[in-house]
Amino acid sequence: MNRIKLQGPAFFTAMIAAPVLLFSALASAQVEQSDSFELEEVIVTAQKREQSFNDVGIAVTVFSSDDIRELRMYKPADVAAQTPNVKINNTLANSIPNVSIRGVGLNDYAANNNPAAGIYIDEVYLVSPAMLTLQLFDIERIEVLKGPQGTLYGRNTTAGAVKFISHKPSEEFEGYARLEYGNYDYFGLEAATGGQLAPGLTGRIAIQTVQQNDGHQFNRLTGKNVGEVDRTSWRGLLNWQPNDDLNFLLNWHGGRDKSDVWLTKIDHPFTSEDDGDTDPFRSGASNDSRMDLDSMGGSLTVDWSIRDQLTLTSVTGYEDLSRQHIEDRDASSLIMLDGEFLNDIEQFSQELRLTYVSDELVLIGGAFYGTDEVVTRDRFDAVDLLSLLGLVGVDSIGNEYTQKSDSFALFLHSEWQFNPDWMLTAGARYTNEEKKFSKAFTYLIASGFEFPVFPAVANNYKVDDFSGKLGIDYTGLENTLLYASISKGFKSGGFQGQLTFNPADLTAFDEETMYAYEAGAEIKMLDNRLQFNAAVFFYDYQDLQFYGGLFDSPVGTLFGITNVGDAEILGAEFDLWWKPAQGLDVRLGLGLLDTKITRSVVDGVAKGSWLPNSPEVNFNALIRYEWQLTGNLMADVMFDANYQDNVAFDIIRQPVEALEGSYWLANARIGISGLDRNWSVFLWGKNIFDEVYRTQVLFSSVGYGANYGMPATYGIGAQFNW
Repeated sequence: MNRIKLQGPAFFTAMIAAPVLLFSALASAQVEQSDSFELEEVIVTAQKREQSFNDVGIAVTVFSSDDIRELRMYKPADVAAQTPNVKINNTLANSIPNVSIRGVGLNDYAANNNPAAGIYIDEVYLVSPAMLTLQLFDIERIEVLKGPQGTLYGRNTTAGAVKFISHKPSEEFEGYARLEYGNYDYFGLEAATGGQLAPGLTGRIAIQTVQQNDGHQFNRLTGKNVGEVDRTSWRGLLNWQPNDDLNFLLNWHGGRDKSDVWLTKIDHPFTSEDDGDTDPFRSGASNDSRMDLDSMGGSLTVDWSIRDQLTLTSVTGYEDLSRQHIEDRDASSLIMLDGEFLNDIEQFSQELRLTYVSDELVLIGGAFYGTDEVVTRDRFDAVDLLSLLGLVGVDSIGNEYTQKSDSFALFLHSEWQFNPDWMLTAGARYTNEEKKFSKAFTYLIASGFEFPVFPAVANNYKVDDFSGKLGIDYTGLENTLLYASISKGFKSGGFQGQLTFNPADLTAFDEETMYAYEAGAEIKMLDNRLQFNAAVFFYDYQDLQFYGGLFDSPVGTLFGITNVGDAEILGAEFDLWWKPAQGLDVRLGLGLLDTKITRSVVDGVAKGSWLPNSPEVNFNALIRYEWQLTGNLMADVMFDANYQDNVAFDIIRQPVEALEGSYWLANARIGISGLDRNWSVFLWGKNIFDEVYRTQVLFSSVGYGANYGMPATYGIGAQFNW
């Protein structure tokens, strides 16, 4: 069976014609210059308090709820398309996202290692990359903070931080429901509603479900399509304000994902069954490739206004995830790498911070405590591979471990307006972290019996670290903020969670350290109709942690994580937001990166190698136009695109198989809505030119396995607001 062919040429004609329609409408419109199309003020919480974007000397990309909806940002990977120098790719089929910011990330699918970019959901930090396979729904704002965030956000933010902020309850009864239907028998529903429940008490409940009954891939072994989606998430919030000085926000949420695991495409060295099959969406799986994720969690945020200038905030968070992931890594009828990954992850965190704000001085000080436990059992059914390697009679091989982590931190952040045009920012954070790695061993299964390869290993890792920031802001030029900063961040060390035959590989690797030097500008121009931001940066990246094929074993090269040496990163990014006419919105972004290994302590990682997931050039663009179609109808059309230069997924020996060429992706949307915005209907298309591109290449004992991004998708939707 050939790859599923897309239908609907009339739809694609409309999508491709969107930019033409936009400029034609502009040419015929009689537009008057007025303040009605000034840029709206953007509020961010990058420094853990609400501030105008142009008052913050940090490189931040912000997406509003309208942006999130119209760009169809339904999962974390969608955020990167319109964010300069950010790449988010799944490390294991269609799960375990790796967030790389300015070339810094962790390309590891093990559940026990922390991401290099801190991921926060409503101020709660998620400890494991396995927890990032989540849905985005009823989101008020997304903030992408670039560069080390070692003061206010702490450990594991050498790359930066990504904050997802949910809509909060309001006193007015309000809500919405959005329905979508698309190709591959896709159906999506998102709805939220809330309002006042009693004096001082408000609530909001939101739900999203995605059901897709057809897949974009074809399993040549079973004759079935692969790619079905079965995913549902929900969130409930209660906000209680007993008086003007005290506020409690309770957030409880959960979700279930029982979707297919995408097939891997591989040129198999041990069988000819895939020979000549060049279709990237046609492969094989001899097992039932699927995932089963159950998540549940909650947070309680308390704000106490002690007096006008002083606020005490408490954020208590709890998260629990149970995960099963089944895939066929060898992509054939042979049983060589048929994997099952089981994880149970539980975390608790508590942050207390005191915020003082006056005209000349801001002080934010506090303490953080977090604890988490990761229990893992991985298994590879590999009887055909093991027999080739002389382990006749052995059916499976796998590993287990339990990791417990405790982290404690004290931090202080200050902003001193010592002159009307100058502000000094300074901050420091002390972190103490300990990880206990236990019950760690590799096992073999033969004739139904399990045998450990070596006795269970137990090791400890402990670190004390000081990180911080020193920055200066200048606002002496009209509508301009100039800033410069020096900061230090660190990502804690730990233990590799991968299969190994050598217990010495289970000793701890060290923390990595980032010294960042950055200067930037945020400028408003043309009577507040244009916002231009620019930043240049240099990173001194020491003892960087790298995941790859680093360890030899009786079954070939095995993956793991270790410190590989030092690197340098030089880069720049520019973004522009312009409203040249009534209803017209133009956004452009450009990211430039030059990364290289300057010192290597690992065989196979050559000095001068570039870092993985670090394209030298990336570009994004969005153009949207809205106009009044009739007396009661509004129309809008939007076209967005992004470009990525060549990127390496693996720098071990710089294999050409793991180098992806440059490509463009384009999306479009056309909609009609009521003048009062109470309803809208729209057509949407993603990857409308059907670009074929790889999102990950992973080396294993059976060669280089590749995963591909989604082909063109399209559909229709409607939203109703009240």
